[in-house]
Amino acid sequence: MRAIVGSSKRRLAISLGTVVVLLGVITTIGLTSAGATGVDDSAPGGDGFCVDIADTIGLYEGNPVTQMGIRVGTIDRIESRGDHVRVTFALDPGRTYPADVKAVTRSKSLLADRSLELVGNYTGGPVLEEGTCVGVENSFTPKSISEVAASASDFLKSLSDNGGDDLETALDGADRAFAGTGPQAARMFENAARAAQNPDAFVADIGSSIRDMAPLTDDAVKNWDQIMSIMNQMPSVTQLGTTLFYDVARFCRGIGWTIALMYDIQRNYGEDILWPLLHGPVEDIIAYGAQRAPELGQLVAMTPSVAAAMREQESVSGALSVPYVAPKIDVGGGKSAPVNALSILLQKAGLQK
Repeated sequence: MRAIVGSSKRRLAISLGTVVVLLGVITTIGLTSAGATGVDDSAPGGDGFCVDIADTIGLYEGNPVTQMGIRVGTIDRIESRGDHVRVTFALDPGRTYPADVKAVTRSKSLLADRSLELVGNYTGGPVLEEGTCVGVENSFTPKSISEVAASASDFLKSLSDNGGDDLETALDGADRAFAGTGPQAARMFENAARAAQNPDAFVADIGSSIRDMAPLTDDAVKNWDQIMSIMNQMPSVTQLGTTLFYDVARFCRGIGWTIALMYDIQRNYGEDILWPLLHGPVEDIIAYGAQRAPELGQLVAMTPSVAAAMREQESVSGALSVPYVAPKIDVGGGKSAPVNALSILLQKAGLQK
């Protein structure tokens, strides 16, 4: 049994090894073929090649000519030809280029010099001959860089037009604004550098924020219908709120008028009439009225309409009620005699003696 298992493992290992070797051979052949595309040791090169291009910003005599990022020649001359520029360059021997090769100006950064990149490997057909030019239709330049440079030029020109001092004023203002801010800027960059060296905490905080917001977003998705209903009703609610605020303003204005009226009454009649009346006869009337509630009830009962209203009020469940105890006066001998509240009221009013 062990012999059978060992034989199976050996056959599997041999099969896997064979597959790996075949893949390596195929990959090597493919890379060799790709690397050899366009390579021709008999290609003489030359210095009569040229390209017509829209602009040559960043291109100078002596800049490299490249293909796939590898230097294959040098720019010899740059000439203006009306609405375009002709760049004449020399190519090193050992490589062939198709007749319809494309030319592109390439730069590693915005401010770096550009190189002339030839795009397109030769796989067969006509070749680029010495003395022929790549047309404008097959040449390209990064317009964004050109536009940035043109915009910067226009900006600087507008600052210094007609000998004005706008640029000088701007630079002087910037100098005053940045004066003394060097230490603070240095500390800011140092803190940023330290934060960049250990971003784990910052990334962890972002992850925690996203994780904590997950329940909120889940609830929002579940209740999206209610949210949309509220949003759809918001215009009507806002309109009602506008009317409500108008009514509140009117109410507040009425309160202001009431307070002003009360102030006028207090100022004109308070000390001489109002407060003496309230602390005198009115207070006594209220006190005697509270003590003689039964007699007042009998008096009110004599008026049919008032009596009916009071009975209706009393019969309603939960109606207003005032608990009271009829006052009594001890006249001696352990007996109490009721006091006529109406007589007392008439006496206080000066109508009865």
